[in-house]
Amino acid sequence: MPYTGIVLAFVGIHAAAFLILLGHWVASVGMFPAATRAFARVYDERPLRATLLGIVTYGPLFLLLLGNSKIPHDGLRKLAIVAGVVALLIAFVGSAGLALRIGRNLSAGADTWSQVLRGGVMLALVFITPLLGSLFLLHVGLASGFGAFLMARGRKSAVVENSIGVPPAPPARSVSPAVPAIPSLS
Repeated sequence: MPYTGIVLAFVGIHAAAFLILLGHWVASVGMFPAATRAFARVYDERPLRATLLGIVTYGPLFLLLLGNSKIPHDGLRKLAIVAGVVALLIAFVGSAGLALRIGRNLSAGADTWSQVLRGGVMLALVFITPLLGSLFLLHVGLASGFGAFLMARGRKSAVVENSIGVPPAPPARSVSPAVPAIPSLS
């Protein structure tokens, strides 16, 4: 049974990829709720343009990251690694908008993070599907997330601060404890 280890290794790799994708998407909506809504708006209005822009911009950066061992100069190699990793993180954050878009269709009345969680589960399952998902759809989805990030950044002034849906901060508490009332003896 030498193949059992190989099968379990593939299961472990796919489970790790699933959790990594889901973690990035939920953390993105937790840290940047207004930006994630802006990315979802890009997916609502122009998903094909976001995908094509992402393929044109994210694709070369990702290929540079993959082929960095062929770069002769050590400084340029490190720069290629940093640029590729930053592009990958931006693609994760941008594709949180796609997870939100899918989650809104699955549960319209839920909280934003719950919508991202539900949409992210569905999207991650599509992305980790062997062959078609992991070799093609994952990269196209991340590229579209990079494109959605770039398109939403171009329309930054369109995001209104009052529409982000974040509850107001709780009122500041007094540092000194409240003094109990002293009963009168008269």
